[in-house]
Amino acid sequence: MKIQRVDAFVIRLPFRFSFGHSIASRAYSDNLIVRVELEDGSVGFGEGIPREYVTGETIDGALADVSTFAAKLRGQEVGDFHGVKQLIHDLAIEEGLEQRRSGAAFCAVELALLDAFGKSFKTPVALELGEIQQESVQYGSVIPFGNKKIMVALLWFYKLWGFKTVKLKVGGTLEDDLAKLKTVRQIMGEDAIIRVDANCAWDVEQTLAAADKFEAFNVASIEQPIKAEDIDGLSKIVANVKQEIVVDESLCTLADAKELIAKKACGAFNIRISKVGGLLLAQQMAQLARHSGLGVHMGAQVGESAILTAAGRIFAAIEPPCKNYEGSNNSWLLQQDISRENLTVSLRGKGNIKLADGLGLNILQNRISGLTRKQMPDAHATDKVSLPK
Repeated sequence: MKIQRVDAFVIRLPFRFSFGHSIASRAYSDNLIVRVELEDGSVGFGEGIPREYVTGETIDGALADVSTFAAKLRGQEVGDFHGVKQLIHDLAIEEGLEQRRSGAAFCAVELALLDAFGKSFKTPVALELGEIQQESVQYGSVIPFGNKKIMVALLWFYKLWGFKTVKLKVGGTLEDDLAKLKTVRQIMGEDAIIRVDANCAWDVEQTLAAADKFEAFNVASIEQPIKAEDIDGLSKIVANVKQEIVVDESLCTLADAKELIAKKACGAFNIRISKVGGLLLAQQMAQLARHSGLGVHMGAQVGESAILTAAGRIFAAIEPPCKNYEGSNNSWLLQQDISRENLTVSLRGKGNIKLADGLGLNILQNRISGLTRKQMPDAHATDKVSLPK
């Protein structure tokens, strides 16, 4: 089956409320959508979220990368799903994705390819990437920056909804962070798992001081406490604190993963599908972590549509259980999503894994059309792809 055309769209997804942490605050997400069409008419959609403060990718840079990838994919022909995986693997190697931080662009292309060929070959992507390890996901919740009233309201909602894990965004004053942790523990109870995420807000000494105080609230993990590039600082922290140190912004490529492992600079990886370049690279990263005795967390980027949520469910289905899962907040956060399926987390933080051809979604192409702010049509096509209005 031959790849006929590759198109890209930048869509803006408005939020129901602003979401913030120590690096950024946003009320919408600009997401990259890639559409792949095969010669039999099968169409697949992929998604990536370029965030300059995470991978260094801009929207325009990601579109340029998609154009480069598309030029090498157009006209390629594969006969089975093994060939699809090999095609993606070879492109990743050729484009230097082991060291190059182009995760969002490559993820969008990879997912679109997997979706299109899954539909063409009438097979679920999950069954082609591994063995099913679990039939549902137990998601954790996240408390963003905000005033105390909003935090308390969210905590009671999460408690009544049945979440067992809460990740609190920290990075203000230590006094404020400790007050927030006290509130989280009081509302969620002693059995809840509490994690914190500083998003690079501290230095080494501030982290050590905070970790010592956090022991009173039985904090399970501290995520990305210092600047992403300070790997030696992370190593010092790991050697001197009791909590698990999770890396996020420091972990964007396989080369990053190998350096973090070699320098004993973390206790766990936070693997976000868009950030690391898609499902195949995420699998490789998870295997590196587990072979080195590190934990694996499945993260999510704020503003993911159903496409990345579905990709996260696939990752959760085929990987051994992770320590924590994030995401699936689609209808809670987004004013509108782009699939017929609603993948929003259900009671007790549960997300069911349903197997259907491709990524298992029916994309509302008219929604993409209505939300599109910028389009990169296939450079070799005779017309601009026309999505339904």
